[in-house]
Amino acid sequence: MSKPAQRHQQARVYRLQFRQAWAVLILIGLGFILEILGIAHATKSMALGGLLGYIAQCAFTLIAYRTTGARAGRVIMLNMYLGQMIKWFITLMGFALIFMLAKPIGAFLVILAYFALQVVHILVMWRI
Repeated sequence: MSKPAQRHQQARVYRLQFRQAWAVLILIGLGFILEILGIAHATKSMALGGLLGYIAQCAFTLIAYRTTGARAGRVIMLNMYLGQMIKWFITLMGFALIFMLAKPIGAFLVILAYFALQVVHILVMWRI
């Protein structure tokens, strides 16, 4: 016997997404510790990378999960595509602005923090 589909968990998705701000704060704290240990500009670099990842993922979540219901399947799919395009636009423009305007920074730490936040997002959303 088959199971009925689970209801859309919009409120839970939003709550889990916004809780990832703690991951950004942990990355900033880790950057502060690295800076104390002698790695120059680690706090600023990790903060920028983490914030970029968080802002891009929040934009995707807010756009992709704003419509619910069985009859809105086509709109939901379009929102997913739109959310993904806006996420990539924010990410690409964010990296460009960070590397052009934020001097001095550690490029490796910016990218590392961005990817760390992506991994946290995957792990948090895995349970839904």
